[in-house]
Amino acid sequence: MATATPLLRRKYYALENIQRPEAPELKFYLFHAPAADILEWAAVERLSPSTPKGIQRNLNKTKVRKLEEYLEAPYPNTIATSVVVVFNKDAISFIETKVDGSPVEGRGNLTVKWKGPKAQAATIVDGQHRVIGASNVADGSLHLNVVGIVGADQTEGAFQFLVINNNSSKVSPSHVKALFTDYKEEELFNRMLASGSTNIDEKKITALDYFDRGVDSPFKGEVKWAKNVDGFIVPNALEAGLSEVLNRSSLLMIQEVELETFTQIWITIKDQWPHLWSNYSHLLEKACIQALTAYLCDALEQMRLFSEADVQYSDPDVLKREVKKILKRIDPGFFEVEWTTTGLDTRAGQQLLQSDLRQMASNLRSARAWHINLETVSIASVSEDKTKKGARPKKK
Repeated sequence: MATATPLLRRKYYALENIQRPEAPELKFYLFHAPAADILEWAAVERLSPSTPKGIQRNLNKTKVRKLEEYLEAPYPNTIATSVVVVFNKDAISFIETKVDGSPVEGRGNLTVKWKGPKAQAATIVDGQHRVIGASNVADGSLHLNVVGIVGADQTEGAFQFLVINNNSSKVSPSHVKALFTDYKEEELFNRMLASGSTNIDEKKITALDYFDRGVDSPFKGEVKWAKNVDGFIVPNALEAGLSEVLNRSSLLMIQEVELETFTQIWITIKDQWPHLWSNYSHLLEKACIQALTAYLCDALEQMRLFSEADVQYSDPDVLKREVKKILKRIDPGFFEVEWTTTGLDTRAGQQLLQSDLRQMASNLRSARAWHINLETVSIASVSEDKTKKGARPKKK
């Protein structure tokens, strides 16, 4: 008869936190443990070493070496950030401390139980380089702060992995699958979008998914594509607009936040001109989204170039403030009147639209009628109150 593998155990003093009362089974335990301990009971990879896609992330040896040098420096360098782990079901037990015979809520002894290196108690969600680097210093005795998540299913674990790692670099779903093989993909997908995540991967969460379903997208529910036939904004309109931001990212100093920048620009436009947010105006047509985005980006570039202050468009508040300044030199009536020029999707058409936006800004700056010398509208369409075909009558 086979002998059962004895359980290995480590005990730590911990604080228990039930962050969401409506989900009492989802608990956090805050404690500290030697790096060597963590490496014993927490897995860095879920699959076998023969399947490299099973690695949480490809181990960056340079990063580990730098961390070792940091900790071995002749002064007491410390690591303040916590390692985040997701404990397996039944891998821990928690007994509250008693004072004068009564338990102290939220404080007690946490026992971690596992069977060995191939049957560990937890998966490292964030901090593998810290754990490995610290385990190579002082025989692994350096204590690291740990946040242990208990009661999380595979979807919750995958969600935490994506959220934590989103700010540093984009994470491919294949990496998540390797760690959390049983997570519910569509549930995770929807949760990421509902949380305002811009963790875009061309194989799964696309920019169009975010535009149409992202919680903070100004285009939410309005993209006309296979996933939403009731929308009215064509997908290539948003792709064209986003490409204008991407093409200027280095000039605007918004590398790695291009999607957020495009989104904030159009949130500001929607806030300023809510009455234009429909298919009864030109505003959300492909030619207009692309041309207006390009015009705004060019203006933002000039404002940053000649400003005495260091303008940071990666700050949403700064970006909103500067976009509002530019919009003051555009009359929203331009997007409601009938346009007399066609073919605005072409390169020449885009140049014409942007030229008209510049001319309009000059007109308003000089206190002239906004439509003077514009190529896309005629005096007749303005004076006779002609609106875009099918639009509601203009208000008097």
